[in-house]
Amino acid sequence: MRTACSPEDAARNVWDGTDDNGVDAVFHDAAEKRVIIVQSKWIHAGGGEPSASDIALFANGVRDVVEHNEGNFHQRLHARLNDISNAIMEPGTTIEVVLVSTGADDVARHGHAHIDRVLGELNEPQEDPMATKQIVGLDEVYTSLATSSTGSAISVTANLTDWSYVAQPYAAYFGLIDGLQLKEWWDTWGKRIIAKNIRHNLGATDVNEAIRQTAENAPIDFWYFNNGITLIAEERSRAPKMAASRSSGIFVFKGVSVVNGAQTISTLARVAKEENLGQVRVSIRVVVLSEAPINFGQEVTRTNNLQNRIEGRDFVAQDPQQSRIQQEMSMEGVDYQFLRSEDAALAKGEKSCELIEVTTALACAAGDPALAVNVKTGIGRFFNDLTKGNYKTIFNPKTSGAKAYNAVLVQRRIDTWIDSKKKALGKKSGYPWGALVHGNRIISAAVFKLIGADKLDATIEQFFSNIEEIGIPEICEKAYDSIVDALNNQFPDKVLAILFKSPVRSKEVFDHAVSSAAPPQSSG
Repeated sequence: MRTACSPEDAARNVWDGTDDNGVDAVFHDAAEKRVIIVQSKWIHAGGGEPSASDIALFANGVRDVVEHNEGNFHQRLHARLNDISNAIMEPGTTIEVVLVSTGADDVARHGHAHIDRVLGELNEPQEDPMATKQIVGLDEVYTSLATSSTGSAISVTANLTDWSYVAQPYAAYFGLIDGLQLKEWWDTWGKRIIAKNIRHNLGATDVNEAIRQTAENAPIDFWYFNNGITLIAEERSRAPKMAASRSSGIFVFKGVSVVNGAQTISTLARVAKEENLGQVRVSIRVVVLSEAPINFGQEVTRTNNLQNRIEGRDFVAQDPQQSRIQQEMSMEGVDYQFLRSEDAALAKGEKSCELIEVTTALACAAGDPALAVNVKTGIGRFFNDLTKGNYKTIFNPKTSGAKAYNAVLVQRRIDTWIDSKKKALGKKSGYPWGALVHGNRIISAAVFKLIGADKLDATIEQFFSNIEEIGIPEICEKAYDSIVDALNNQFPDKVLAILFKSPVRSKEVFDHAVSSAAPPQSSG
């Protein structure tokens, strides 16, 4: 009803059971960047509505999901709670609160008031509300079941240019198709046409925005920049028009699904200028399954999606600053891996580190809590543009290899302290818990500020020899206590998962922590 997930996916995301805190299911729709939190009630009579007390329990449960309050959920749900918490922290993620029942399509004002209360907490002080509610009753449930999106097989007509045919061992066609046809397919079939793809449309990601901009601004270059799409089809037929020509052919493919290229087709559908789409050329390959072995379509889908994904961080290979930092660390006996590799995944030993760890440490050590917020809510954004912004703030000619590694040594000790503190807390909820979970990077930023940036400029050997004298655990304790104090006094009853997404609010907490925990200045 609300997503295109399979029945199996829906079943896997059911939370209903002992100590579910009023939450019956939670689903992370990664394609649409949304988290859907559901309470469902069976009302035998087919009328009436869930009780106000049940709705109040659900509303409190929603808040606890967002706040990652483990103490209010059964241990069996803790791993799922952690996954959802990470999803909510991703920039642009929205929350849909859904109350579904086999009763009325609405609830009384007291029920609305409970849900509106938690929505108000989640949406304040953001300009764009991140949370919405939906009340679903029996009528809508019935209508949805009667018009299930599984429907009949999809049939498309394709005008392919410069096409060719592969006869053996299994039939397939390849050629070019214009973007306007792909938009028409999407407008007609929507997500159904990519239902067998391993991912649905991911929305306005950086890659998808690049696809859209190329189609709008340089459509004739599109084919050179795009990998194309792959379809599987149960059957194919070919119209007789121009049958002798390989320059153009009109085909009808039945039982179609796009198994690779979902982002291409869904993004082209967002391009408004049809003239531009008519100039876009996309490589297309259609594998016909009518004479192929059983399950061959599933293998085509799986293998076409196994390629290693290029990430924004991979482009740091072109930044000479990274090579320089690596060389400087190497001269002091430290192995710095900034390229994605098997070695990078293991580079977290006493004399080694890797890019993400260094980025996190330098962002927290920069003295600007906004950078700590950014590294918490989306570290990938640091690598979107290597010529300016967050990346250049922390990776520039003034960033020495020693400073980078020394920051890592401090960050590791802060993380160790936070993990120990979380284990020691008796209650896994409330501000003491939330500050450790959602405010961990602000704690780091405050600790670095209290230590003093100048200390990081020492050689690695000097810094490592004297690191225990800094008293990092004691500084962590002071910063943490000050942060919890600031939250209790300045931000009572706020949702910390939301508060620590705000650079403005995070800076207020950071400033309080630094000023309160800093040693008093000598008057003489």
